[in-house]
Amino acid sequence: MIGHSVCVVFGVLLGALLPANAQTPMLAPPDNHYFVNTGSWGQAYPDQWALQRIGFDASAQSAWRLVKRDAEPVIVAVIDTGLDWNHKSIDWDKIWRNPREIPDNGIDDDKNGLVDDVIGWDFLKGEAKPWDHDGHGTLISGIIAGDWNDKSGVAGINPFARLMILKALNNFGHTRASYVARAIAYAADNGARVINLSVGGKHISKVEQVAIDYAYSKGVVIVVAAGNEGSDVSKFGLAGSDKVLTVAATGFDDHRVVFSNWGKVSVAAPGIDVLSLRARRTDTMLGIQDVKYTAGEAYVGTDNRYYRASGTSFSAPMVSGLASLMIANNPSLTNRQVLNIIKSTARDVGLPGVDQFTGYGIIDAVAALKAPKDYFLFAGINRVEVVQTGKAQAVRVRGAADANSLKAARIEVGQGETPTSWKRVSAARKNAGPDGVLGDIPAAALQGAKVWQIRVVVEHKNGAAREARFKLSLG
Repeated sequence: MIGHSVCVVFGVLLGALLPANAQTPMLAPPDNHYFVNTGSWGQAYPDQWALQRIGFDASAQSAWRLVKRDAEPVIVAVIDTGLDWNHKSIDWDKIWRNPREIPDNGIDDDKNGLVDDVIGWDFLKGEAKPWDHDGHGTLISGIIAGDWNDKSGVAGINPFARLMILKALNNFGHTRASYVARAIAYAADNGARVINLSVGGKHISKVEQVAIDYAYSKGVVIVVAAGNEGSDVSKFGLAGSDKVLTVAATGFDDHRVVFSNWGKVSVAAPGIDVLSLRARRTDTMLGIQDVKYTAGEAYVGTDNRYYRASGTSFSAPMVSGLASLMIANNPSLTNRQVLNIIKSTARDVGLPGVDQFTGYGIIDAVAALKAPKDYFLFAGINRVEVVQTGKAQAVRVRGAADANSLKAARIEVGQGETPTSWKRVSAARKNAGPDGVLGDIPAAALQGAKVWQIRVVVEHKNGAAREARFKLSLG
């Protein structure tokens, strides 16, 4: 069985941001109650602090001010527990409509084997009403597309999103690989540009991998939560695929929270006390194993229509919201370009450089929306190996060192756990990786200490730089 999840990858951004987008920003930030308010449940920080931390705030520098007011609608598939579409902060006009299906006529108009699949499908019950009895899917949907017109509510990241509701998880957050795979294929076949998968598991089945490969080939950006077990997900379920953005959770200090899985992580986003929508008659956190929780504790508002929750499940839709907003602003972006930009513009946190806990860092909506469509800047060390070069031994460094406009790349070494100085040992070869040969470190360069840090630094011609580190213990 597969359960709820919540997500991780590698980076450091040293230097100037990308040149500002030449187009005049036109979209003003929302003024929804919970977006501008602080302390609704007695906390000292803004109610929607998580959005503000990634660049969606009310300032003159807000990421929203980089988005055209007439941006294009973009379909976002939420593969989860369904949706409470009667929530007052869900705008019915922002729910996807199947243009090839006539509502409620009992006929499979589009000949896809599903009758009246107007807004999506419930793959568990095999019916056209993917209602949310758990609350998880409604929380996800609210983060992406909470209605800006409901001034008493929360603000979603993307006012141009059109939610495709694909119920593939039951009321306890469990599912089967076949349900998830069918939902992924359905989304790809029906025009979704982004898929949010806040669902995980310790194994990825062949059918799921085939579905991900298929959706990726159709140009879909696939965002997956890393999961909440505090485990290495390098070879783990959906999060382990190289065709997805795997998202880890960070806390108020911008470091990975202890429950967030790690390993093959792409980027990170806030995952503590994230405020969104509560589906009617649900209390999502109630009954979750190993979580101390009192019924109703997470309800927010006098009408209990809002809910705060923690987990990588709620970090992932922030990335989905950003990805879909980028596409709304520039529909010509490919899925690979979106993945490259989001990783390459993320703000480095935690350990210096691209790392296994937060990947390239916390997503930066301002930098992502400013970036040229072909922008990328990658640095990574996948592994090292001892090789024979002539009569001497060397340490061969394998990984990635690449940029769309590369200025330079180099390999450096420093002594100890936290080097105070670095010595350049060679230039790094341009290589897209993830396991290309970047260069060799002569054994003589590693004399005088038992522990060394190897560093690859990649510089872009615009002044930005990324680094990746690898700890080497000798003997």
